[in-house]
Amino acid sequence: MDDKRYTLMNKNRPVLDFLYNLDTHHVVKILKRRELDFAPPAILDMKGNPTRAALDGWWLRRAIPASRAQIQRLIAELHVDSTLALAEKNFGLSLSDRYWINDPENPQNWDDINFFDNDFTEDLGLLTLGQDSSSDNPNLMSPNSTVGGDLNKKWTILNGVRMLVKSGTGFVNQEVYNEVIATHLHKRLLADTDYVPYSLHQEGKRIYCACPNMLHEDEEFIPAIDIVQNHKKPDSLDEAQFLTCCFERLGFEKAESFSFVMKVFACDHILGKPGRDLQSFGVIRNVESLAYTRFAPIFGTGNSLWCNVESLDFPQVDKRTINSFDFQQTLLVGYKWYEPDKLDGFTNEVRSILSHNPNMPPARIESIIRGIDCRWQPCRFR
Repeated sequence: MDDKRYTLMNKNRPVLDFLYNLDTHHVVKILKRRELDFAPPAILDMKGNPTRAALDGWWLRRAIPASRAQIQRLIAELHVDSTLALAEKNFGLSLSDRYWINDPENPQNWDDINFFDNDFTEDLGLLTLGQDSSSDNPNLMSPNSTVGGDLNKKWTILNGVRMLVKSGTGFVNQEVYNEVIATHLHKRLLADTDYVPYSLHQEGKRIYCACPNMLHEDEEFIPAIDIVQNHKKPDSLDEAQFLTCCFERLGFEKAESFSFVMKVFACDHILGKPGRDLQSFGVIRNVESLAYTRFAPIFGTGNSLWCNVESLDFPQVDKRTINSFDFQQTLLVGYKWYEPDKLDGFTNEVRSILSHNPNMPPARIESIIRGIDCRWQPCRFR
C-alpha cells in the first residue's frame, strides 16, 4: 500500500490535509482541517464538515470519466491504469476552478504551476481530443488531465486565450454543429453574458467546435449538483422551484434564480436536449471573497437535436392546435426575456449550419427542422 500525504489547496490557501493511496487512487482519510471556508462545497456535509467519502467522490469526478469515448485507447497509450493517475501527475489542476493538491515533500506554488497564467503543451490534448500523439513521451502537465464530459476534447491556447475544443461522435459528428446552433438560439433569446459562445474550429481535416473559458480572474465554477447535494427536494416543489430555492440560499434573488433556471430549461427544450446533467450548469463563485457572483453562462448543449437517434420521424406542426401546448403555459408565459418573434428565421439558421456538415444527410436535416418546429412553434403562436 502506497499511502501519501497531500494538502488540498485553493490557490495558495491550504484547505485540508489528507492521506491518499496511489495504488487504488482513493482518499484514505482526512488528516487535518485547515481553511475549510475555502473548500469545494462538494466535500462538505450539511454541517459544513468534510468527509472522506465526499472528498473521494469529488476527486473521482475531477478525472476524465470512464465513459469518455476511446478512453481505453487513451489509458493504453499513456501506460496508466486509471485516468486518476493523470490527475495525480498534474496536481489535480483544472481550468474550471482554483483547487489543486500540494505535496508537502515537494511543495509547489500556485503562481508557478496554474494553467490560467502558465502555458501548457498540446501533448496530452491531442490524445484527449482523439488525435494521434506527436510524442512518444507526452508531457502530462496539462489541464487536459482534468477535463470532464463524455466527448473527446482538449484545452488549448489560441492567441493567448484558453479555448476548449470539442469533438463529436460517430461519422456524422453532429454534436459539434449542435453547439453552434445552440449559440445562435441563445444569441436570439438571451443576453451575451447568459451563454458561452461556440464556433466551428478546424484542425487538419476534422471539424470541431471551440469556446473560450467562461471564468474571469479568481473565479470558480460550482455545478448545481454540489449546491443541491445537502438539500432534500420537498414533494411540493418541482425541479425548477427546488433549484430556485437552493440558489436563493446562496444569496441570489428569487426572481433572478427562477429566470436563470427557466432560460436553461426552455432553451434545452427547444433544442430537444433530453435532460441536463446537474454538473453541466451552476453558479460562479469568487475564490477570494467567497461571494457567489453570477450564474454560470449556459454551456454544453451538444447532445441535443436528437443526435443519438438514428431514425427521426416528426410530424408537421399543426398551427391550429398549438395553443393547447403545455410548455408555453408552464415555462414561457410572462417572462420578459422570452420574445417569440426573435425566433423568426431560426430554423433557416439551423438548416444552414447543418448543411455545412458534409456527413449530414439532407433528409436528416429536414427531420431535425420538423423536430424543432414541434418544440418551439407552439411557443411562437400563442
